[in-house]
Amino acid sequence: MTKIRLPEEQARDLMLVRAIESEDREAAVLTREDRVHATALALRAGSPGGGGDEVGPFLEARSRAALDRLLPRFPGLRRAYGLSRWPRWLNWSVPLAALVIGFLSHELDGGTLNVLAFPLLGMLAWNLFVYLWLAVEAFRHDRDGHPLLATLEKLGRPFAPRLSAQPSLERGMARFARDWALTASPLTDARAKRTFHLGAALFAIGIVGGMLLRARYTAEYRAGWSGTWSGAEREISAFLSVLFAPASALTGIPLPTPEKLRALRGGNENAGDWLLLWATTAALFVILPRLLLAGWSTLRAARLARRMRVPGEEDFYVRTLLRGALGRPGEALVVPYGTTPSIAARERLERLLGQALGEKMRVTIDAPVPYGEEERWLAANHQRLTTADQVVLLFSLSSTPEEENHGAFARDSAAALRGRGGGFTLLIDDSALRERLRGQGSGQRRLDERAAAWRRVLTTSAGVEPVILSLELGEEEVGARLLERALLRTPVPA
Repeated sequence: MTKIRLPEEQARDLMLVRAIESEDREAAVLTREDRVHATALALRAGSPGGGGDEVGPFLEARSRAALDRLLPRFPGLRRAYGLSRWPRWLNWSVPLAALVIGFLSHELDGGTLNVLAFPLLGMLAWNLFVYLWLAVEAFRHDRDGHPLLATLEKLGRPFAPRLSAQPSLERGMARFARDWALTASPLTDARAKRTFHLGAALFAIGIVGGMLLRARYTAEYRAGWSGTWSGAEREISAFLSVLFAPASALTGIPLPTPEKLRALRGGNENAGDWLLLWATTAALFVILPRLLLAGWSTLRAARLARRMRVPGEEDFYVRTLLRGALGRPGEALVVPYGTTPSIAARERLERLLGQALGEKMRVTIDAPVPYGEEERWLAANHQRLTTADQVVLLFSLSSTPEEENHGAFARDSAAALRGRGGGFTLLIDDSALRERLRGQGSGQRRLDERAAAWRRVLTTSAGVEPVILSLELGEEEVGARLLERALLRTPVPA
């Protein structure tokens, strides 16, 4: 399948129009005239028939044209849509807050540099945990949306009442929030990591800067340690020797011995050497790695923002648009046998076929063929069958399948269509039987048994597996996808 990548803004436009258009089944928000207009404008920019390099610009131009009509009508939609953008204030507010907090943290130790202070050891421990987590995360491939986007979705809920006058629009925005969370998750992840890596680096800079500033303006800034570690100087020395080994190698400052730590207890030494050891350690293990990670995340975010992956030709919505834009006018002939579909079922079947085959496809639903009249009907309508682009035989699951009637009609129709190159689908509507069995304890079992009987009869007779669909119940898009899969089969055996 063709991979399609668009810049962030254009990808967001496409996902919004995709969500609204998919939920606005009655074309009450984005009217049919709007959709035709958007497609026509997009086609003027170029045909999408040459692959991803042309499909992407077509989808982008069509989405922009659709939004030009949609957004002025619904101001609340524009404001809610704006919340899906990355909040740029996070780029500076989080690092700035981290710098201030780090700078002020040296006040926790009063006028003495505690070489075992929590801000210092805690900073290193936290960063070690983050590095381990990043290593584990590199092997994870989660598809969930980023939690920051989920938070932004909640912020958009106050606008929901302004959209509630149009239920399809409200559903579309809810779907857009879910879909965009998945689509934008890699980009949001890169931006969040950039922000938090930079914040961690500035937090460490704040801690070190606070200590250095105090040393600069304090007459005698001393180092020491305190707490419940009395008698553990040997263990503390071993720990600090490992911790400060790289800094000691760079600065030439000797590592602390147990004897030196005993003399240091209570704060009896100038803090100069300890400041250098801690500042170098923080730079080696926190500041520099975090700045490098922030830079890498910045480059990754910039690349993803320029080329976001959006649904391509593997997506049902995109395939439907391309069929409508490129497909030639054709006819789908629906022939009910032994059943009379209701007005609602007819309208929904026309919509489903339009979604599956393209809006240019003309759908004709014939008068029902009575039992026993199948041979006469086939003789009178042979030419219509062979000239239609798609032939759909419609049955009702509420009837008991009979080899001599239903099976014979499916078999003879398949024989008439053999070799002509068109589509042939056997469709069974289970709405009436499903409604009749609603609430009965054995209802699902009886539905399954009847469906199995229908599949056995029609598959044996015509060599085509039927598709069972609720024309008056169920989700619209689910039905369209199910019908599309059936229509894409090669139905008539050679």
